[in-house]
Amino acid sequence: MSLVEGVADLHMHTTASDGTCSVADRVDQAQERGLSAIAVTDHDTISTDLDGRFSVHSDIELVTGVEVRAGVKDTKVELLGYYVDPTDERLNAVLEQVREYRRDRNRRLVECLRDLAGLKRSYEDVRATADGILGRPHIAGVLVDEGVVDSVGEAFDEYLGADGTAFVPMERVSAAEIIEAIRGAGGVVSLAHPGRIRTADIESIVSTLVEAGLDAIEVPYPYGAVSSDSYADIDSTDAATIATEYDLLHTGGSDCHGPDSGKFRIGEVRLGADHLEKLRERAGARRPLPSA
Repeated sequence: MSLVEGVADLHMHTTASDGTCSVADRVDQAQERGLSAIAVTDHDTISTDLDGRFSVHSDIELVTGVEVRAGVKDTKVELLGYYVDPTDERLNAVLEQVREYRRDRNRRLVECLRDLAGLKRSYEDVRATADGILGRPHIAGVLVDEGVVDSVGEAFDEYLGADGTAFVPMERVSAAEIIEAIRGAGGVVSLAHPGRIRTADIESIVSTLVEAGLDAIEVPYPYGAVSSDSYADIDSTDAATIATEYDLLHTGGSDCHGPDSGKFRIGEVRLGADHLEKLRERAGARRPLPSA
C-alpha cells in the first residue's frame, strides 16, 4: 500500500504537547509539501490555536483534533478525534482527567529516575522544560542533557519504555467514555496506529471499540519507523482489511513531531481525498459543520 499518495496528513503534534512546532509552522510546512489538509492531534489536549472544528489558512484545511490515551480490555490504546468542538465542556472535562493521570505518572516517573538514574532535577524543573503537555520525550531530553544517556532512544530503551527500569504505568480513562465524549463534541473517532498496540488480540480490541461507537481506524501510518516484538502484527494493509471487515472509515497520517524530534515527517504519509471527504460527511452528520 502506498503511503505517499493523497492530500491530507491527519496525525501530527505541536508544542501544545510533545511536538516542536507551532500550529502556524504546521500550516507553512503543509504548504511546502503540497498538502491540502492537516489535522493537529496533540496528546490529551486541544491546542488553544484551534478555535473551531476546522478552519482554512492559506488554502490549507486545518482540522481540530486530539489524540487521547484510553484503556480497553486491560490494554492501552490511543484514540484520535477529528472535527471536534474545542469548547465542548464534556470533552474538556474528560481531557482534564486524562491529563491529571499523566501528571501523576510523570511525578512518579521523575522520582524513580532520581532514585535509579541519579537524575538531579525535580519534577518542577523537568515540567519547566515543556511548553505544553509534559511527556516522556521531554523527560528523555532531560536525561540526555544531564548526561545520563546519550540519546532519546537510549533513554526509552533503558528507562522510559514499557520494558525500562523506571517505567511507571499510567491510569487510563475507559475508551468507551472517551469515544462518547469525542462524538458528543461533534467529532469522528479513529483508532490510532493499531500496529503499535501491545496485544496479540487486535480483533477483540477493535470489536469492543466498534461496539462503543468507533468510527474509523488509522490505515496509512509509518508502522515500520518503530518496531517492537510486543506490538500487534498489523501494517497499513492489515488495517485496511480491518476497516473493511468492520465498516470503518479510514484515517491516516505521519505522526510528525517536528524538527529535532526524530519524527519530522509531515506529508510522508497521506490520506486520499475520498477518505477525507467521508470523514467530513460523518462529522457533519453528527453536528453540522460551518461553511469554509
